[in-house]
Amino acid sequence: MNLPRTLGLRDLILLTIGSVIGSGIFLVPGAVLRQVDGFILPAMLVWLVGGILSLLGALTYSELGAMKPAAGGLYVYIRDCFGRFPAFLFGWTLFFVISSGAVATLAVAFSAYLGEIVPLTPLLAKLIAVLMIAVVTLVNVFGTRASANLQNWTTAAKVIGIL
Repeated sequence: MNLPRTLGLRDLILLTIGSVIGSGIFLVPGAVLRQVDGFILPAMLVWLVGGILSLLGALTYSELGAMKPAAGGLYVYIRDCFGRFPAFLFGWTLFFVISSGAVATLAVAFSAYLGEIVPLTPLLAKLIAVLMIAVVTLVNVFGTRASANLQNWTTAAKVIGIL
């Protein structure tokens, strides 16, 4: 059985750009500036060090991928290094804790940013965060093409927000 190829070059480029930019760029700078008492140079140094560490992590993953070109990502690396049980635990932890926590954080951040534009009660902010998770889930249920379209639009919004 062959899966249909629904992503084009534009989709893959925007997916990569959206992954590289991330949403942290909109969430973290204020906290970093508060930690360094508003001084720009130390804040930029923190971002530079973080970028270098991220690059080292990316290079590590690229080496692992070149050494072990198998589907499964981190699961495969953990399985080969530590055995099947730790890899099994990682897979379920990723599903139930890591990914769901990241999704919840992004939804709450979206709600907080919306609250800066439109006044929201705490209950309404929580409901909007839950609604965002439900909407994105529904889009994913509709298939890869719908997910790619949403990703393309959100990536365009991120790029415009940075510019």
